[in-house]
Amino acid sequence: MKFMAQDTPVIIIFDSGLGGTSILKEIISLNLSQQLIYVADNLNLPYGLQTKDFIENRVCDIFSSLNQHYSIEAAIIACNTATAYAANALRDKFNFPIVAMEPGIKPAISLTKNNKIGILATEGTIKSSRFISLVDRFTSDQHKICIIPGVGLVEEIENQSTSDKKLDAILLPIINELLLEEVDTLVLGCTHYPLIKNKLQKLLPDIQIVDTTEAVLKVLAGYIHQINPQGTKQDTKAILFMMSKNEETYLSKIKKLTGFSKIEQAKFVK
Repeated sequence: MKFMAQDTPVIIIFDSGLGGTSILKEIISLNLSQQLIYVADNLNLPYGLQTKDFIENRVCDIFSSLNQHYSIEAAIIACNTATAYAANALRDKFNFPIVAMEPGIKPAISLTKNNKIGILATEGTIKSSRFISLVDRFTSDQHKICIIPGVGLVEEIENQSTSDKKLDAILLPIINELLLEEVDTLVLGCTHYPLIKNKLQKLLPDIQIVDTTEAVLKVLAGYIHQINPQGTKQDTKAILFMMSKNEETYLSKIKKLTGFSKIEQAKFVK
């Protein structure tokens, strides 16, 4: 990549690993003029097994370093667990808009026909006060909520294995529980899970699946319009990618998942 001036407007997409590529892929299609930087803290993946204090401190430290190096116009926390434990602290600390991912419980309420809703999320998200508050805010006694921790799912999705055997073994008890509870709407409460959305839909053909990618894009587009009402668009330039733990196959995985080849690795910020 050619030299990037320090005042070049930047949009950060942050996740613990590959999950944020489900958002990045859609952002690429917007052809924004801002430089996109995808940041993966894969050294500490999965965030769902980390403590609240660790996640809050870690994410704030990473963004402090990013803010010193780049002119950030907006950031997307493309990780439900990072949102649950660090979004408030980030918004208190920085002035740029922060778009945070949360499980789509509200749209699920409007979609369900039998008031039986499944939520698949990480253990960290499920334990967070933010998630508990979200469930309490949008559900009532008439709703039956089936909350399932996706134990091992993030790690297996990260592997991007050519074989589905391990993934199927993890999904089988989840599918059985959803069917047993007669759920008609399933909320994907982790950005890694949309990467297997097609598989889930094949296994659960009669269940509506909700992820919040489209809603996040609308919020981001609103912020971008406020910053630049003229709405300048251009062919997407090369995306910068940085990871906290160097893995040989990571860059190729991101290119495959986004369908975008112009992605260049940069040194992780300290």
